[in-house]
This record gives sequence, structure tokens and C-alpha cells, in this order.
Amino acid sequence: MTLLFPRGRMSSLSKGKTAPQNVAGEWVDWHLHSRCSDGSDSPAEVVRRASVIGMSGLALTDHDSVQGVEEAAVAARQHGLGFLTGVEISAGYGGVEVHVVGLGMHVENVPFQKTIAGLAQGRVRRFLDMARKMQEAGVAVLAFAEDSVREGLPCGRMNLAARLKEMGVTRSVQEGFDRFLKPGGVGYVPKPLISVEEAVEAVHAAEGLAFVGHPGLSRSLTRILPDLLTRPFDGIEAYHVSHSPARVDELLHLARERNLYVSGGSDCHGTIKGHAPEMGRVRVPLSAVRPVLERLGADSWEKLSPQA
Repeated sequence: MTLLFPRGRMSSLSKGKTAPQNVAGEWVDWHLHSRCSDGSDSPAEVVRRASVIGMSGLALTDHDSVQGVEEAAVAARQHGLGFLTGVEISAGYGGVEVHVVGLGMHVENVPFQKTIAGLAQGRVRRFLDMARKMQEAGVAVLAFAEDSVREGLPCGRMNLAARLKEMGVTRSVQEGFDRFLKPGGVGYVPKPLISVEEAVEAVHAAEGLAFVGHPGLSRSLTRILPDLLTRPFDGIEAYHVSHSPARVDELLHLARERNLYVSGGSDCHGTIKGHAPEMGRVRVPLSAVRPVLERLGADSWEKLSPQA
């Protein structure tokens, strides 16, 4: 399974045709999360929300997980939306955490699945270790964490932070991060990371494209970006909720200069953070990402349907 774009909404992607100028409503969001990682909504609900606000297409990019891809793809077909498989892989480079956004993978690829499974196991171990540390400090979250693991529920810092708010220990999800789950906090445990090279290799093994996720999110990422781009990335996530218009322009220029693809999205996690969903705040012009679709073969509609 790679992607689905219905004939009617995006027929201009057919082979041999020139992409027209972007028109109203032709925009995508290729950075979205569901409850299969650390979002609040099911994959189908993510798609429904996208349809309601007039999106043309989306990608589900859960952290170290493709568990929700099939459900989202089916829902996208039902709503007549374009759909691209995606993932956000936790990697490290030079002591800096780097998120590698993979798009258009054949998610059943065995080497890719092996990489994702290893990351998922690491997330579970970290989740339980954080809960144990907090339990020892007098914050009773271990039973919740163990139940979550046993029931196959999402296991991440966001989920622990949300639980702290539910318990009344904190007034907001962000407070849970700030008081307990950031470096120096009583419950903090470093995230297990694979190398950037391993992450990119896994995406490429599954015939997808690898992007540097939200490179403007921190000074550390901005600092190492030139060196990162000496690695075999296919593109940059130029559009992101953390990027100012000036930063978006800088990254678009950099992509043109280095002959890289561009992508992006809102990084919406639904309502889990306690505020309105960010979906719709970042509207990536379809015209800006058509080269990605063409590279992935988006003109082959039947081949790229969710049943493929």
C-alpha cells in the first residue's frame, strides 16, 4: 500500500499532463498523528476531520508506527480524499534527535517492518521505565502504564502527560511534560533512537521518500541541517506549524538549491494537548508537492489503491 488519489479530485496528475496552478481547496497535510502513536483520534477520525475542513489529501505519520495506515487509507477512499502512507521515525544524529518523515512507503516491506517493530519495542520499554520512576517518586501511574502495554494502547510521553492531567496531578498536558517528563524531570528517560542512516535506509527499502522533519523546530536542528543534507535524504519538511513564513521561504529556497523535494503539514495531534486541533493551520499547496506524487507514481491509480 502506498497511496490513493481519486480520479475526480486530482486527475491533473495523469501521465503526460502539466500540473496546473494551485486553486482554492487544493491543499494537503502530510504530517498528522492518530491515537496509534500520541494523538487523540482514531485514524478514521483524523481523515473525517480532514474531509470536513476541505483538505485535498493527507498522510498519516504516526511516531514509529504504521498501525493506523490501513484504517486511514480506507477512510480516505470513503471520503474521496487523497492518501499517502507515512511514518515519523525517531532517529539521532550528532547527539541531536532528528525525526525522519517517510512518505509513500510500501508498509508491508519486511526490512521496514523490522525497523519499526524495534522502535516500537523501545518505546514500550521507555514508557514503563518512565512510569516506574514516577511511581517511585510518589506519582501513581505504573498501573496505567502496564495496562496500556497489555491492551496494546499507545505508549509515549504524551500519553503519560495526558494521564497526569486526568488524575488532577497537573492542570494541562504541557505541565506534565514540563514538571515530570522533560530532561531533568523525575520521570524522564532518554528516547531510544536509531541512526539517521538506518531510518532513511528503512524508508528507501520500502520504496518511500525520506524527509528531514520540521528542521526549523529547534536551533540544534537548524545548526546540523547542512550536514544532515549530506545524508541520502530525498527532501525537507518545509511547511510546519513551528515554521514562520520566513523560515518556510528559506527552506523552500534551500530545497530548490539542492534539488530536494518538499513536504509538510500541521503536526496535528488532535485534542490530546487540551486545545483545538491544529489541523488546517498549515495548508501545503498541492502544487508544491506534485513532484513527490509524480516520483511515487501517483498516475497509476489502480496500482496505488489501498487494496494493492
